[in-house]
Amino acid sequence: MPIKIAKNSGFCFGVKRAIQMALDSSQRCEDIVTLGPIIHNPQVVEKLKDEGIESVDSIQDIKGRATIIRSHGVKREVLESLKKEKVEIINATCPYVSKTQDYARQLSQEGYQLFIMGDRSHPEVIALESYADSNAIVVGSPEDIPAKKYSRIGLISQTTRSMEELRAIVSALLLHCNELRVMNTICNATSIRQQSTLELAKESDLMIVVGGKNSSNTKMLANISQKFIETLHIETAQELDVGMFEKVDRVGITAGASTPDWIILEVYQKISECMGNIGTSINRVEDIPGFKEEEC
Repeated sequence: MPIKIAKNSGFCFGVKRAIQMALDSSQRCEDIVTLGPIIHNPQVVEKLKDEGIESVDSIQDIKGRATIIRSHGVKREVLESLKKEKVEIINATCPYVSKTQDYARQLSQEGYQLFIMGDRSHPEVIALESYADSNAIVVGSPEDIPAKKYSRIGLISQTTRSMEELRAIVSALLLHCNELRVMNTICNATSIRQQSTLELAKESDLMIVVGGKNSSNTKMLANISQKFIETLHIETAQELDVGMFEKVDRVGITAGASTPDWIILEVYQKISECMGNIGTSINRVEDIPGFKEEEC
């Protein structure tokens, strides 16, 4: 009864960097907070709380404490406000997100009508909008594009969307402008996780997608997988039971970029037990069949 994991699974570079920055900062700062969850994984946020790193939702809750900026980034005016208040800032914004913010500013300043492909309620997109000098237009699908003509359009994307979605938006926008400038800001770590999930889904009887229910990149993995095979999106091993694996021979596991190794290992162990593989024990994600992380 084979159990395989998508070769690219779990923490990406930006998430590893943010978590390490938070832990390092907590060693030298007696009182420290993150402005919003540092990543979209409730279990990781809870573990950081155990390390003395509290997550707060607003500037008013910071109260002068050293502040970690979440991996998704924050609005430009929020950063400026924190600087004015002389709060110590530990900016853990993913470098790929920071680059996308730069593109938002650049395209806007060059006179393009900025379009952002993404979820308008996602913190990364909310932050991106603030870097445009003029009003940005957020679209999640071609149907969201306003029915009007523009002279020049600049397009960026939330880093965790798919290339398939980007192509669809590009094709649709071409009908609405004389000039279209596209910055492909989809993170490479996102793309390779999506591709490896797709490959594993095609050879599995059941896919288990592990990660926060509020994680955009994890939800995208589930959406990709369920187009081909029955797919379960879970956060922890506690959501699994024996009945899910009846008449299942091949199980695939994939995990979002904000899913820690210890949760992946617990899920693998629980699946093994549910499928009757008693006595199997793996201590590293790298030892799960199929795993082969590639650098971004």
